[in-house]
Amino acid sequence: MKICEIVASYGEGGLENHFIELCNGLAAEGHEVHAVIPNEFIKHFDCKVIIHKVPFHLSRKNVILLWRFYKAIKCINPDVIHTHASKATSLMASIKKFISCPSVATIHGKKQEISSYLKMDAVIGVSSDVLKDLDHPNKKVIFNGVKCPSIKVVRDEVVKRFNLIGSRPIIMSIGRLVEVKNFDMLINAWQGIDADLLLIGDGPLKSKLNNQIQALNLASSIHLTGFIDNASALIGAADFIVISSQREGFNYVMAEALCQSIPVISTDVPAPNEIIPKQYLVEVGNSGAMHDLLSESLANLDMMHLGYKDTFSWSAQALSIEAMIAETSNFLEKQCGVL
Repeated sequence: MKICEIVASYGEGGLENHFIELCNGLAAEGHEVHAVIPNEFIKHFDCKVIIHKVPFHLSRKNVILLWRFYKAIKCINPDVIHTHASKATSLMASIKKFISCPSVATIHGKKQEISSYLKMDAVIGVSSDVLKDLDHPNKKVIFNGVKCPSIKVVRDEVVKRFNLIGSRPIIMSIGRLVEVKNFDMLINAWQGIDADLLLIGDGPLKSKLNNQIQALNLASSIHLTGFIDNASALIGAADFIVISSQREGFNYVMAEALCQSIPVISTDVPAPNEIIPKQYLVEVGNSGAMHDLLSESLANLDMMHLGYKDTFSWSAQALSIEAMIAETSNFLEKQCGVL
């Protein structure tokens, strides 16, 4: 099958990493994969993936962009087109009547504007919640897949690296220091918690969050580590992971933790609210409920791990890179009439 995969954004985020993993995986399965990407895309693809660069930095109504986009697809002449996120899907919707092959779009987060997705022949969502408001007859949930790190950092290394009190539990929360991650709520909830919290990530709120930590006298237990490359390798040293987000489309950190048999506490956001045991979910923005759940979980760590046993087993299969690629491949083949 000749697959045209399209993404219009570029950077270091989960969407771009997902796109690369999917393209490489589909190519490894034997498909002829063409990746239509921005000129500025800096990540590396497998040599089997055929790259086509398009000036996606131009506005989606720019005639030069539309023409270059159309010409790239006509040159590829794919069996199926697979767009990712809003801009690529919007562009595809604009030229769809001139393209004969089926078009599939993946929604990676909650969207206010979904009209472009309605014009696609099929839609994939990375969680049930992102598809909830889309009235489309041909839609499917395919969770993002992750790879377990080949090298894992042991607990003693983490204690030494961040100068922690080794006798205390170690909790981690990983993500960009931006408003949507709601780390200020988590910091408030940490008052009175006897454990070390590693806030792993960087971003525009770093100074503000540091001031909050100092004001609450929590500097001895909350540690702003800054950005850490391959932070997933640290997860295995944690007693559990905390997600405090206001909203999510999926959540890679959750998947990376579960695939390493590390429990997760989360606000009630996708996809944690579809995957983890309900007793480990708290209301979005409720620092009091988060504090209570943190306290209860820390007091019953053995029971927490036991309660996650079935979730760990399921995640090892369902949240793997291999499962994501196989499900996506099957769904795309179905649109082509192969299955």
